[in-house]
Amino acid sequence: MKKIFIFTVSFFLSNVCFSQQNGIVYYGFIESFIEGNAKGSDSNSYMVFNNNQSYYVSAKDSLENKPLLNRTTAYEKKYAGEREHSGKRSIQGDQVFYDLKKKIIWSCLYTSDEFIYVKEDVNKLLWNITNETKRIGKFNCKKAKVFFRGRNYIAWFTTEFSVPFGPWKLNGLPGLIMEAYDTNKNVFWYFKNIEYPTKNAEKVNFIKKSKKEKQIKFVSLTDFKNFQLLKQQEAIETNRITQKQFKNIIFVDPKLSEMFIEFE
Repeated sequence: MKKIFIFTVSFFLSNVCFSQQNGIVYYGFIESFIEGNAKGSDSNSYMVFNNNQSYYVSAKDSLENKPLLNRTTAYEKKYAGEREHSGKRSIQGDQVFYDLKKKIIWSCLYTSDEFIYVKEDVNKLLWNITNETKRIGKFNCKKAKVFFRGRNYIAWFTTEFSVPFGPWKLNGLPGLIMEAYDTNKNVFWYFKNIEYPTKNAEKVNFIKKSKKEKQIKFVSLTDFKNFQLLKQQEAIETNRITQKQFKNIIFVDPKLSEMFIEFE
């Protein structure tokens, strides 16, 4: 058996000027690190935004109909070669807070047994905006491409909401990202609904800490990369130990791309 653990200023809408108010966009998020082709767990996520900041949340226990509190994303290879997904959830969820003026991203990721909090400077993403368009819901969207953190991404954005935000850490386009995915569809965000202005009580929050922790300790992006490598090595060592117990089964060592949404 093999397990891999995946670890206010004016706001424009349809060319009309509004006072600063919060909006909220709801996404579906398919995580399929191993199989690709968007054949993984389908979760709910959302992003609250104004024209200066955004707060994105996924893998949050309260968003799902069948909560899997504090369980890790795991793929168990069954005898028929199929994989069974057990999901990943925590009370506060995986979070990303982006401050446009400060040009800083703070994020939180729940892994197999702990939370890691990361603070990083925003790097300008070198988007290639194409002439291709399509409608998502009632919005006209343009296609853009970028290479980011080890994956080639495609994003569909609309200028009907002229804010540079999108799900997770995808940002920097001249409009709100409604849909995004990497070319292998290991990760895939699709648009569900948007409210602007929203009456939802959710705010553009800063990162919420786990109740187990007294305070948040943010690490650098370099430290986060080292953390990823450490988790990969731990998984490989577990494979080696398990291999000795089940000599007739071959255990494949996990790749970073199968464990984390971002890797380089």
